[in-house]
Amino acid sequence: MPRSRRKEGASPSDDYGWRWGEAVEGSRNNVKCKFCERIITGGITRLKEHLAGKTGNVKACECVSSEVRKNIAEQLKEYQKEKSVRQRRKEELEERIKLGDHGDYGDSDDEEDELTIARRESIRSRHEWEERQHQRARTGQDSVYEPGGGSSSASQLFRTFSVRKPAGTGRSEREHRWTNFDSPGAKLANMDPVLERSKSSKQPKLTTSFLKNAKAKLGRVISKLILHEALPARIAESPFLPPVLQVAAEFGKSVKGPSAYEVTGVYLDEEYKEIQEWVNGFKPIWKERGVTLMCDGWKGTRNQHIINFLVYSPRGTIFKKSIDASSVTSRTAEYYFGIMDEIVDEIGEEYIVQVVTDNEAAVKAGGQMLMQKRSHLYWSACSAHCLDLILEEIGNRTSVKKVLDQAKQISSFIYNHTWTIDYMKRYTKGAELLRPGITRFATNFIALESIVRSKQALKEMVTSSEWKRSTYARRPAGQDMMKVIDSNQFWKKAADVLKIQEPLVKVLRMCDGDEKPTMGFIYEAMDRAKLAIQRDCRYYQKYWDIIDRRWSRQLHNDLHSAGYYLNPQFLYGANSSNEVLSETMAGVRNVIQRIEPSLNDQILAMNQLLLYRDKVDSFGTPLAQAAILKTNPGKSRISS
Repeated sequence: MPRSRRKEGASPSDDYGWRWGEAVEGSRNNVKCKFCERIITGGITRLKEHLAGKTGNVKACECVSSEVRKNIAEQLKEYQKEKSVRQRRKEELEERIKLGDHGDYGDSDDEEDELTIARRESIRSRHEWEERQHQRARTGQDSVYEPGGGSSSASQLFRTFSVRKPAGTGRSEREHRWTNFDSPGAKLANMDPVLERSKSSKQPKLTTSFLKNAKAKLGRVISKLILHEALPARIAESPFLPPVLQVAAEFGKSVKGPSAYEVTGVYLDEEYKEIQEWVNGFKPIWKERGVTLMCDGWKGTRNQHIINFLVYSPRGTIFKKSIDASSVTSRTAEYYFGIMDEIVDEIGEEYIVQVVTDNEAAVKAGGQMLMQKRSHLYWSACSAHCLDLILEEIGNRTSVKKVLDQAKQISSFIYNHTWTIDYMKRYTKGAELLRPGITRFATNFIALESIVRSKQALKEMVTSSEWKRSTYARRPAGQDMMKVIDSNQFWKKAADVLKIQEPLVKVLRMCDGDEKPTMGFIYEAMDRAKLAIQRDCRYYQKYWDIIDRRWSRQLHNDLHSAGYYLNPQFLYGANSSNEVLSETMAGVRNVIQRIEPSLNDQILAMNQLLLYRDKVDSFGTPLAQAAILKTNPGKSRISS
């Protein structure tokens, strides 16, 4: 029978691309562009790429309007997105088949059997439809769509094999196509995606077994990356890992990861810009509350001298800059003043309240020079460094030094031999004598504290029969250690030293912690430490002299006084004396006059300060009084 002809002027299909193209007579794949009249080879898809300006397969049209180009580009993008979704669903279903997961079709075995029979019946029906299509093609009939028939793309999912009619049967030899029901393609067609999808989700519903297998497979490949590249295990819990997996799943297998060059040459710059924008978001809180510029110098293993600058605010601490001063032959006060002054300009003087450095003489002198030039900021010594120097000076006293040296005899001998360490841990139940200290000189006192705590365990160790039979008990250093452990005088002196150092180490821990700003607490903490030493030590005045000398010369300034006065826990406390309040009030006044240039604002601040002192207006409300012990003074306001 002759083939039916398409009506003249009619589009070969309902594809929206035929609005701007027309089929070339006598050719199935050639399309003529209505804008530039160019003949496009490859069908309607190539025409749409031609109009959308998508290069690679076809040359872009130069005559198409911008509106049409934009419209077709959006349509192509949406089509590609839908195509990738369909492909991803197909791959997921195929993966499920390989894992032996056929979905969750119901709780009843009878219901599952009925669904299986129905699907197989549908496959047989489709096979018969394909046979009819082949028959029409051989007889010259047109292919006509019939209800229940499948598309050619769907039929390609079935795996087929050929069976030839044996010779001599009287029939012409031809090829039959049969469906293999055990093939992955048949199983995929056997699974109805509609039955697998929930009402609220577009993704196929995955069973528990599939999710377990998928998680195990994903965990294995991520672990391989971490283990073979010697990366920290915490990367598996990094908040940056889920976005990586999400983006990889979104774009599929066709998209490759970045190269090492792209990471360092492209994306590093982008990350830097993003961090800069994030830091700029801190500027409003910097302007409102002010910041502390911290200067921290240290020496590396190769005798490098590095100076780090960090910016602290209520929003957190930000690393600003690092300077390598190894090549500087003379790091004088002028040198430190120059680099601090430069950093202040980079950050903005209007944001900075104080600059904190260590107590090195040249750095301290540079900080004083900075205060003379910058009349609205303070230089302050590092509290932790100052307390460390107090502990060093106390540790150099003859009576204290002797006790610390005897404690070193115990720890040095034990930790110089593997056997003695293991043997000691039997008696201390795994506890160590040496622990990381907060600062260099605090380590000695912390080690002494550990030794005193393990007093009974050490005595039992050196009196045991196994210790006495060991070679370590006969060594001179081992015998000296045993004499110290057996000395009641050592333990008595060690307990006295701990009564001096424990209050100071507590203050040092507070200053070195990250839980809360310490400016409003250190003034009171130092007073309490001195009172604790006075209560427990007969010769407390000698240690008070050391503390007061360091405190007055290096640590105490108007900012510490203001921090104490503006902390309601102390201002309204029962232990606040008039002398302390008068001294700290003067410090607050000096701070206001220095950091606030406007005289009118200074008067306003002093008036608010009096309201705060006398609990007037909002400061006297039940809410304000109830929040005294529960509100961080570093994050609260003076006024309502």
